[in-house]
Amino acid sequence: MEIERGITKAMWGYDGNLEPLYDVEDKGAEIHVTFDLPRVRKEDVEISTTEDTVEVIAKMSNTVCWERWGGIQKRITFQAFKKQIRFPVHIDPGKATASFKNGILRINLPKMRREVLVGID
Repeated sequence: MEIERGITKAMWGYDGNLEPLYDVEDKGAEIHVTFDLPRVRKEDVEISTTEDTVEVIAKMSNTVCWERWGGIQKRITFQAFKKQIRFPVHIDPGKATASFKNGILRINLPKMRREVLVGID
């Protein structure tokens, strides 16, 4: 029972949106983030970026219903995926690129370049 609560809590937030499966890779000069977004069309994906976060909200073309019958009857319907990821480094949101194909969203986020100024006496 406790394990099931942990699993179901991890799958969706308190706002009723499913949390998509995702992967984050640090590629040196860029961070690559891949999301698995089944039942989503390209035009239903919203991506927001800041200097240290990326947020994806994706409406599903068909709703998903999860039911569990037992000691407590439970029925939950989901209509969207939502996930915000915070990065330990600053990214350049103006240079971010994304592609979406067959339910897979790939976002490339270039890291901010640091310029070191050296003073001369």
